[in-house]
Amino acid sequence: MRTLLASATLGGIFLYWRLSYFFRDPPRQVPEGDDQIVAAADGFITYVKRVDRGEIPVAVKSRKRIPLLEYSGLGTRASGYLVGTYMTEHSVHRNRVPIAGTVVFRRHRSADPFNRSMARMTANLLLRRLPYDEGCEYLLTNERLTIGVRHARGTVVAVTQIADLWVNRIVARVGVGDAVHRGQQYGLIRFGSQCDVFLPDELVDEIRVVPGQYVLAGQTVLALVSAAVGHAPECGEVDKCSPCDR
Repeated sequence: MRTLLASATLGGIFLYWRLSYFFRDPPRQVPEGDDQIVAAADGFITYVKRVDRGEIPVAVKSRKRIPLLEYSGLGTRASGYLVGTYMTEHSVHRNRVPIAGTVVFRRHRSADPFNRSMARMTANLLLRRLPYDEGCEYLLTNERLTIGVRHARGTVVAVTQIADLWVNRIVARVGVGDAVHRGQQYGLIRFGSQCDVFLPDELVDEIRVVPGQYVLAGQTVLALVSAAVGHAPECGEVDKCSPCDR
């Protein structure tokens, strides 16, 4: 009887997490100032990688450099920074636009050959084993969806949603030509995983996050830009914008 009760309790907790807690949508206050780029996801910063002429270093495959095109589908020779955010099972999994502008790029890439587990990243974070992406093959193989947002100054910020082994859908409810607000909720990943942001040098003045730091989507400042972001409209209380469907 006790075993049956314990099983029912665990089952109930799991169903609550999967059907309710996972989809929670707490309000977020976007910080004032068009010079602030905000986080695209809740979670731990796993790396702030230097991108040189469109190539990024990876802590897998003998730590070689790979084209940003291979990683995110964004074909560019630009230099800048790639900021990774790992969403744990306790994180809010709704994704938000880091900067105001217009969507000019959207590309989906299927898993090659299949989605791998992100358990290695969890272990690296728990053990404080740097670099956190050491041995994380999923960064190169798993399904992903990238959007590019061009702001008033003409440079493009790319956001890449990366699926976990247990993910059954990546949601990104924006398309090419859409105007987006800084901090606007635009998607989620069911039930994972990681979200990376590429910030070009032409835009970034200062990176404000470090590996191991926990950030909140639409609220934590990732970086500062050297001038005003532009004149695209914004939301103060982002939860007033249209949320993504479950």
